[in-house]
Amino acid sequence: MSPEQSDGAPLRLGAGASIHRDSGNACLPDIDPDCTYGPPTLVGEGHLHLDGESGHAAAEGPVVDTGDSFTLGVVVRLAGSEPAHPMTVLSQAGEHTDAFKVRYEPSTHTWQLVLPEKDEAGAHETVVSQVEGADGGEGLGHRLAVTYDDGTDTIRLYLDGETNAEETASLPNGWHSTGALQIGRGRVGDGWGEYLHGDVDEVQAYSGALRDADVLGLGWGTDPCLC
Repeated sequence: MSPEQSDGAPLRLGAGASIHRDSGNACLPDIDPDCTYGPPTLVGEGHLHLDGESGHAAAEGPVVDTGDSFTLGVVVRLAGSEPAHPMTVLSQAGEHTDAFKVRYEPSTHTWQLVLPEKDEAGAHETVVSQVEGADGGEGLGHRLAVTYDDGTDTIRLYLDGETNAEETASLPNGWHSTGALQIGRGRVGDGWGEYLHGDVDEVQAYSGALRDADVLGLGWGTDPCLC
């Protein structure tokens, strides 16, 4: 799902989503006040830009089996430094709620992995998180990853390749979601919401839970070694 990798699954872009590509022309406003500055591309020559209102992208169906071991990775940069509401970067839903949701929660300045225990509206949620300030549209973003090991009933959230006990949860009954992978939005009530304002790149999905050393290889424009 990267512009530089031709064998990725296709995505359908919704209104408010666009592909930003590097023009190759350096812009230095201090030297040329007429140039229009834009943040650098996240990885490689382009990334997905979402407007925070309706912008999103969706796969044709689920890309991981949430009832079995899986790994997901993504690179994301938030456009604002003080988001007004939670914003979801990745989610995959069942009939009534998301099986998982990776989002930024501005009230606690955290990236969160949200896990409803059942495919029911209002189901109890397990949340693991890591504190990190919003990007404010600058820098090269953050590499987020989720691994679920069905053998050990363990799910982990990684931020820039790092995880710890606070970002790890027991998930003994992971349930199978049937909805398409969503980029930039999540289920809210009976509809969609938590639209992300920012840039997204390098959405990578694997069957099986990658090791910590392999997670470090996500988000760099290539597949991890897995050796």
